[in-house]
Amino acid sequence: MNMLMALAVSIGVLIALWVKFGAMIAPGLAIAVPAGIIAWACFFAAGGKTQGLQKAIAANLSGVMWALIANLVISAAGLQSMAWIVIGVVAFCIVMQSKVAALSFIPGGFAGAAVTVASGAGTDIKANLMVAVALVAGAVLGYISEMGAGMIAKKA
Repeated sequence: MNMLMALAVSIGVLIALWVKFGAMIAPGLAIAVPAGIIAWACFFAAGGKTQGLQKAIAANLSGVMWALIANLVISAAGLQSMAWIVIGVVAFCIVMQSKVAALSFIPGGFAGAAVTVASGAGTDIKANLMVAVALVAGAVLGYISEMGAGMIAKKA
């Protein structure tokens, strides 16, 4: 079996299991399954292998952190009418953090932030943590699917 077919089989099986059981990671957080899938995609977009895993996780988690910081600042300072400025500053920071090698996958930072905001986690630390767990799980599943595909392709 060629590598593309092996990857398709590996991802197909694992993503089906993630859709079935992923919500158990963060009960009540409807975005857990889509967050994992987005992180999975980030793993491959970051180049896969160990380095892609590290970059996807670091960037996704930084996005969660930046979204939380933005929500805390907006809430604590009563800046709801100026939220657009805070969000612009956060976007600037996500890009600038790419000077750090581990955080150099800019799309991962934006993906992590977007998923966090879409989750409605707001300033709830536990909800933000659950988004982070789903993102890490998705990136790890990406890594496992890549390794599994390699084993399947070698056997065939």
